[in-house]
Amino acid sequence: PVAGGECEYTRWGFIDVFESRAMDVVQPDTCAAGGLTECKKIADMANAFGVRYLPHVWGTGIGMAAALQLIASLAHTPARLRPREPLLELDRSEHPFRQAVLAEPLGHRGGWVEIPGGPGLGIEVDRDALRRFEARP
Repeated sequence: PVAGGECEYTRWGFIDVFESRAMDVVQPDTCAAGGLTECKKIADMANAFGVRYLPHVWGTGIGMAAALQLIASLAHTPARLRPREPLLELDRSEHPFRQAVLAEPLGHRGGWVEIPGGPGLGIEVDRDALRRFEARP
């Protein structure tokens, strides 16, 4: 399967991808491709074209929480008799900022990531941690 799309933006950027059948799996980055609402539209388009939707996550736990909440809201794509579990592409390399900005880090064990259950994105941002990383003149 051919996968891509992490550097494509908005549903308008994906139209040619879907119409030309250029990819079997699209991987928009939820934070870069237009946010939750726009990515839901991209996911709906993927479903209509029979293309699998698998978000790409690069950056902080905030972006990861957004992608997880989006995945939780989607129908299995493409629709089939025996649906496949949703997948998420994420970077697990050492990165001090990624989880530090969350009051409680998102856990992943054995290839599974738990979807946060709190209000909104399900996470609480650690404002003190944000201040430690802010750029100063």
